[in-house]
Amino acid sequence: MRLKRRFLHTCFTLAVAALPLGAMAQTVGKPRIQTSALPEETAVYNPSAKKTVPAKKLVPAKQKEEARASEKRKKDKKTVSVSDRCYMALKTNIAYDAVGVLNLDYEVQVHPRMTVDIPVMWSLWDAKPDKALRVAAIQPELRWWMGQETGKGHFFGLHAHVGWYNLKWDDRRYQDTGRPLAGAGLSYGYKLPLSEHWGAEFTVGFGYANMKYDTYYNIDNGAQIDTRVRHYWGPTKVGASLVYRF
Repeated sequence: MRLKRRFLHTCFTLAVAALPLGAMAQTVGKPRIQTSALPEETAVYNPSAKKTVPAKKLVPAKQKEEARASEKRKKDKKTVSVSDRCYMALKTNIAYDAVGVLNLDYEVQVHPRMTVDIPVMWSLWDAKPDKALRVAAIQPELRWWMGQETGKGHFFGLHAHVGWYNLKWDDRRYQDTGRPLAGAGLSYGYKLPLSEHWGAEFTVGFGYANMKYDTYYNIDNGAQIDTRVRHYWGPTKVGASLVYRF
């Protein structure tokens, strides 16, 4: 009887132990896939969703620094210095200002080595009763710059001039007949940079001018003496200018 009970107990124990093994044999295990990708780069499995949701890609700190450096380089390329821009400048000739002839000069680049300079001069008052110059004139000039940078260093120029004048000097007064003074000349100059925007310019020019004028006694309502035509050869331009570059 004891043997029979021990045999039944052994069989029951074996049957209970065999149940989990049978269940495991009927369940299909999910295969494990080996990958070299980082955990944050793999997709997140969501059994309730129809599709897998990709995990948010994390950018390492080194990649962020490289991205910031790349953006900075792009911004630096967009930044253009004054020397890289088209040359434009506003000037006044101090040498003319000193003798009472006010002037304003605008210069602009039209070619990698060429600029056009357009000075305007005027004087509408008398310095003294017997000595004065009233003038309105313009003297455009085409310049060729010798250096690597336009608006800096040596240059040569070809200029023309047109002007109306009334000159008092001692006992004579000379006035144009309505036909303006006209001519042309060649010049040489040098531009000296003082800072990023400011500079000094020195020029001298020689050429030709044709003028027709009346001569009067230099008194109120002075009588006309004669009318002359003159062909002038000599200095046509002298400059010591203060320059502001845009």
